[in-house]
Amino acid sequence: MNNKNYQNVLPVLPDSPRIRVYPFASGRLRYLFHYVRHGIKRIGLLLVSGLMYFAVPAQDLTHFSQNTSSFSGSVSTMAGFYNASGMEPRRDPFNGVISGNFNVNLKGFDMPFSFVYSNQNKSFRQPFNQFGLSPKYKWVTLHLGYRNVNFSKYVLGSHTFFGIGTELNPGKFRFGLVYGRLKRATNKAVNVFHPQNDTLSDYKRKMVSMKIGVGTSKNYFDINLLKAVDDSTSVGEEFRQEGIFPEANLVAGVHGKIGIAENLSFETEAAYSIYTANQNSAVEFDLPGFAGKIIPINLSTRGHLAVESKLDYRDKKGLNLGLHYRRIDPDYRSMGTYFIQNDVENYTLKTGFTALKNKMQVGGSIGLERNNLKSARNATTHKTIGSLNINYNPTTKFGITANYSNYSINQQAGRVQIADSVKLYQTNGSLTLAPHFSFQNKNKNLTHYISLTYTQMHLSDKNPQSVYQNNFTTTNNILSYNLGFAKSRINVSTSMQYNKIRMVNSTSTNKGMSLAVNKRLKKPSMSLTLNLNYLQQTGELQSTHSLTPGLNITTVIKKQHQIRFKINMITNRNDLSGTSTTEQFADLRYVFNF
Repeated sequence: MNNKNYQNVLPVLPDSPRIRVYPFASGRLRYLFHYVRHGIKRIGLLLVSGLMYFAVPAQDLTHFSQNTSSFSGSVSTMAGFYNASGMEPRRDPFNGVISGNFNVNLKGFDMPFSFVYSNQNKSFRQPFNQFGLSPKYKWVTLHLGYRNVNFSKYVLGSHTFFGIGTELNPGKFRFGLVYGRLKRATNKAVNVFHPQNDTLSDYKRKMVSMKIGVGTSKNYFDINLLKAVDDSTSVGEEFRQEGIFPEANLVAGVHGKIGIAENLSFETEAAYSIYTANQNSAVEFDLPGFAGKIIPINLSTRGHLAVESKLDYRDKKGLNLGLHYRRIDPDYRSMGTYFIQNDVENYTLKTGFTALKNKMQVGGSIGLERNNLKSARNATTHKTIGSLNINYNPTTKFGITANYSNYSINQQAGRVQIADSVKLYQTNGSLTLAPHFSFQNKNKNLTHYISLTYTQMHLSDKNPQSVYQNNFTTTNNILSYNLGFAKSRINVSTSMQYNKIRMVNSTSTNKGMSLAVNKRLKKPSMSLTLNLNYLQQTGELQSTHSLTPGLNITTVIKKQHQIRFKINMITNRNDLSGTSTTEQFADLRYVFNF
């Protein structure tokens, strides 16, 4: 049997007494032993290669004695009214809500909580069940309780844990160590009618992670380690019989950056993950050295690599060039992260520069991407992604922005031949042009702002079997005008919109306009806004009109008291059915801040 298949698919056997198999075993077991041993060597290789590249929200308790305690928050009450005609009401005719948000600060420690009470629901929420602190004194930081620590996005990347830890950053050196629980043991049925078919169960998962590094923001080198293991005794035996097995994970990574020249830098991050999907697999290996003592190594163990490198050039004139590479093996995962896209390899070339005395900024990128890195899928998908952005502002009165992007996807045969009827081969292009004008009168009492946005998106299906179903073009035009009166504190804004979607067998259009008038008063501090929106939708099977007028009034008294009143109405009419519906909404809200 081909060894390549072993690398991608290793079976998970049912529980049975463990069998010790030594390196002199033959056939499939010998290959697996060499595969895992090779993975362990790759961890060491990552650490050595990283050394070759190397050149040279917490509470701050530094001023603890000067910190003061405080109590702040807000309380609000709201009364809402609703009425509907020509349709079934979607809400109750009246609803009332009283809510509050409070924060107690004790010498720099924040303790927030909140409550909500209404005629439909009431609750009291406080985050103490996930309470955590990160006190800091000079270059020492402690982590206590529920925390999020980011050592590396491929090793420990902001996964919430409950435990303790510390970070030390004296000068150019840095050290981090955290220990805690990633998951608590759960044994719950989320379907009360069929609990045996719909369970939410997890083993208790503990982890320890360490980071050691040295350097500055321009030149540094870090080593990251993580070990996480499920407690096999934390859930019942019946769940293991249904295929829920305790897992284990060992991840080692390096992250380094070096300034090759004044404007040129190289950055790389790599990690290797040894993942055991079933600690109780039937066959276990005795490996020389320390690896076999850290986590169980058996037939369910797999090793995968993740690498990301960047070569960037930036000069003082605004020119930047970048070459980025990323490769993540299929099934790569770390218990210290929530999600990592795997089975992907891409190359990206990025550039940006300024021209015309910094009045024009240009940026663009082009990239190639593929999956099926281990040839285990039925098909390989190739993607080409390109974009171009131009921002040109020759004067303070005029400017224009242009964006273009192109996305293409093409599948090719993998382990099996792809039929033309199911092959995915498409291109998707998008173009946006947005000129804008801004000017004032001589006295600067009137301010005018005009903008036009044109956007076109086009999907082209290259598959001859599905081209007539999937091709479509969308065109969107928005014309906006804003007029501001400085002395009278009045602002008027209006816009018109036209949208058209063209498919092979149908066409639909949306036409609309909006008007908003805002008036601000000094004494009392009040803001009044009157708005009106209209939308018409037409197509092969629809012709509807929607009108939405509304009024908003906000009053602030001594920055502590705020009163808001809002009323609006939605009217819909369907020309084809001859029906119309109306809904009225109104709510009055009072907010007290302290």
